[in-house]
Amino acid sequence: MLRNYFLSVWRYIARNRFFTAINILGLVIGMTAFMLITQFVVHEFNYDKFWPNSSRIYRVQLDRYDRGALSTRWASGANGLGPDLKDNFPEVEAYVRLTGSNSLLSYGDVYFKEDHIFYASQDFFKVFGVKLQEGVDSTALKGLNKIVLSRSLARKYFRNESPVGKTMRNNGTTEFLVTGVFEDIPSNSHMSIEALLSFATYAKQTGRDNEDAMREWQWDGFLTYLLLDKNADAHDLEAKFNKYVLKYLGEKYKDFSASMVLHLQFISDIHLDSDFIGEFKENGNRDTTYFLMVVAALTIIIAWINYVNLSTAKSIERAREVGVRKVMGSFRIQLIQQFLSESLMLNLVAVSLSIVAVALLTPWFSDLTDRPLDYILFREPLFWLSMLLLIIAGALLSGLYPAFVLSSYKPVEVLKGRFKNTHSGVAFRKAMVITQFVASLTLIIGTFTVYQQLSFMRDQKLGVDLDQTLVMRSPNIVVDSLYGNSFRAFKRQIEQHAEVVAMSASSSIPGSSPDWNAGGIRRLSQREDEQNQYRVIMMDEDFIPMYGLDVVAGRPFSGEVKNEWKSLMLNESAAKLMGFENAEQAIDDHVYFWGDTFRIVGVVKNYRQESVKKSFEPLLFRYSDAPGGMYSIKFNTSNVRASVANFEAEWKNVFPGNPFSYFFLDDHYNKQYKADQQFGKVFGIFSAMAILIACLGLFGLSSLTAIQRTKEIGVRKVLGASVPGILTLISKDYLILMAIAIVCATPLTWWIMSNWLLDFASRISLQWWIFAAPSLLVVAIALLTVSVHTLKAARTNPARSLRYE
Repeated sequence: MLRNYFLSVWRYIARNRFFTAINILGLVIGMTAFMLITQFVVHEFNYDKFWPNSSRIYRVQLDRYDRGALSTRWASGANGLGPDLKDNFPEVEAYVRLTGSNSLLSYGDVYFKEDHIFYASQDFFKVFGVKLQEGVDSTALKGLNKIVLSRSLARKYFRNESPVGKTMRNNGTTEFLVTGVFEDIPSNSHMSIEALLSFATYAKQTGRDNEDAMREWQWDGFLTYLLLDKNADAHDLEAKFNKYVLKYLGEKYKDFSASMVLHLQFISDIHLDSDFIGEFKENGNRDTTYFLMVVAALTIIIAWINYVNLSTAKSIERAREVGVRKVMGSFRIQLIQQFLSESLMLNLVAVSLSIVAVALLTPWFSDLTDRPLDYILFREPLFWLSMLLLIIAGALLSGLYPAFVLSSYKPVEVLKGRFKNTHSGVAFRKAMVITQFVASLTLIIGTFTVYQQLSFMRDQKLGVDLDQTLVMRSPNIVVDSLYGNSFRAFKRQIEQHAEVVAMSASSSIPGSSPDWNAGGIRRLSQREDEQNQYRVIMMDEDFIPMYGLDVVAGRPFSGEVKNEWKSLMLNESAAKLMGFENAEQAIDDHVYFWGDTFRIVGVVKNYRQESVKKSFEPLLFRYSDAPGGMYSIKFNTSNVRASVANFEAEWKNVFPGNPFSYFFLDDHYNKQYKADQQFGKVFGIFSAMAILIACLGLFGLSSLTAIQRTKEIGVRKVLGASVPGILTLISKDYLILMAIAIVCATPLTWWIMSNWLLDFASRISLQWWIFAAPSLLVVAIALLTVSVHTLKAARTNPARSLRYE
């Protein structure tokens, strides 16, 4: 019997190569898109699940409030969080606190600037459940001047030697004993760590190596992770934490404790749900991931609908086959089995071709999404089980309805030639076409909206000049007392080059979130309960003119003014937050800032320190003639290679032993939009694939319609109908279906994209043309698709058409 089913399927395919090719191509495109996106989704949802203790690890996240209003959200928090929470809550089994290190590591004459080095308290490996490849994990970070390296970093400095027991230098001065080596942290982690330094060293270097300092709640900037007891309830514990903060710390810190709320973040949720100040790196987005899941689902559903539509539409040509089989004694169940076998074989072929396509396209898709997917699905046994289920599900979903329709034909009616498409069958196919195009229109309008928003952000005036600006980090190895002189000497040397327009130093640059968040700031005339938090940037006198910032009141900083370090500048948002009615009113007013008083000398027009996605933050600018952090050089870029070589020579002359590295500011700034641009590309590509699948189905369906109406078209031509008239007649049915699809898709897409746009502080408004333009495009494509076969049928000689039947 199986052999007969196989032969029957093979004969049907051989006789209907065109429609079989359309069916398989549609299924292959749909399944390929589905599997590629599924790889990405699986990767996103598996972040940080590899840690042995992942089910019990939580990060303490901190929200700051100003007079009851949420002001800032931090991934990091107070230094004292970990020890206080462990001592006061039995649910906390262990904790680890981390803070970044601006490190230049060296071993012998090998040295590199490293960006992923952190100070960590001694229980890091206990909390995360990591076993060292070399060294003892329980003591590796205990005590002063200890360092533990990742395997790749150990190879970088020591090649094939064991680094344990050897000594490295950090920033040219402090010696660290290598006490262990850990396996590289996988890429699907929210953390980027290449080496850990013992926390006791950091405490000593900052002069806070005592018990009180280690429990200080006004010393910020520390990432805190907790290992909870197996029976602990994180939700209940979070509520207890905040009660503890108010009750036990309220008296000591007064308003400080009332301004903070602690939250527990489950470690595997951080990647998709966390976009706070102080993250290790830019995280993913849960909404984006869900969007792509919907795209994947819609794409494969559209492909299955194609199969159902084409199979049922072609059923009239198989009616005689069914009639003969029934007359010869076939039962309905046997016919259903036969048609399901056809569907199963087509889905099997489609899945096989899709797997090959996915294997070929995964490297490209990895580059597109900036994720090392590395064929992760193929290594999972569950994937192959899912593919088996996909074949079966696809066969059932796409083959069950055609099987029941075809097997229900009455042999007497069929063999007498009285069979016609049923009204219910035609209605079902129309409903499927509408469903296809509702899905396709939703995707294409969504894609159009995404591109409009990205274009809107690119076209926004930033209020800051990023062009032709090279940025380098300030040196690590330099004697503190000599730094000012060294910087000024370097600046003089750089400015002597003819191509250099200006140079400036600052603690932060445009495109980066200022690291310094200062609370307790108020005007002298305000009460203590009117104080607020501000982001602070240290800068020299050349920062504002070099970056083209607009001073709307007062003056910029000047190196010629005595005691300029006591001067302060604000942006318009900060001036408004301080209660000034206008910028001019702020000039010469005084501000209380961390135990000292500063005079406001200028107000800067709001500019985009960060992405257009974010609102203007209140910024304070403080003066220093030699701030550390970033050096910015604006220069004529007609000969970039020669200019950079000149800058490097000056750097090595003034800052020997410090590696020279740089980047261009416009590239750095545009990285903020990278995730949105990638989302737009992925969304657009797979939306186009969905449209292609829908048009393939429409192409096949219109071909069948033209064939089935060949005699009608011939009669109409004999009676005087024109080719345009016939085209209009056939296309009218599809235009009605498209109109219904547009009416259904428009409100659905408006709701979806309105919610997506809420993530942007500056965003487009959803005008009518955003829906009309993609809809007209889809209608045009659909009509062009339908017209191919209709035009051919309309131009056929009526004599041939009337002989057709």
